Amino acid sequence: MVQVLAAGALAAGVLAAAGACGTPADEQARAIASAEVPYGLLAPEQPSTAGDGATATSGPGPRAYFLTTGQLLVPVAVPVAVPAAAGAPGPDEAAALGALLQRLGAGPDEGERARGLASALGPDVALGVEGLREGVARIAVDGLGDNLAVDRLPLAVAQVVLTATSAPGVQAVQLVREGQVLEVPLPGGQRTAEPLRAGDYASLRDPRGAPPPAS
Repeated sequence: MVQVLAAGALAAGVLAAAGACGTPADEQARAIASAEVPYGLLAPEQPSTAGDGATATSGPGPRAYFLTTGQLLVPVAVPVAVPAAAGAPGPDEAAALGALLQRLGAGPDEGERARGLASALGPDVALGVEGLREGVARIAVDGLGDNLAVDRLPLAVAQVVLTATSAPGVQAVQLVREGQVLEVPLPGGQRTAEPLRAGDYASLRDPRGAPPPAS
């Protein structure tokens, strides 16, 4: 099981540290065809598991990404309650991200494994939220490159990036070690220390967008 840490010292591996919608003018209500409704407004709300002081996400919702037998990534819905931030208005998005990373670190459950899903993240990988500011999450990682073939490292990074950017309030990710941003590989082999977005790893996603059925 992948460990999830609040922050932590990280072992060196193959990673290198680097520095309007408008409204009609008429006053009477009128029916609108579903095709005219902006994307996502008719999507069903995710079921809430939140208690007092917490809210659940709506729309597509947080997702953990796992590997298919074809070595592509597919999302698995994760119902994550977003707790209220202590002493501040609004939700605690960093806490929600931490819970999502914990689900990713746990790997596919029994039913998901039966559908052929797996994880490129090894059991010794530790993930933690170091910070979340202006949509950029800093995720501390430990052991990400240990005992992992070089050609699988982009898949492991993609799992973290795609999962994290599905969390509320997260648009981009930086992987860090001891506070230093890491250079990580993109699908084409290039390395970058720039904030990573979901689109950077779009080529590694399964175009079907859903796990295969159980065999």
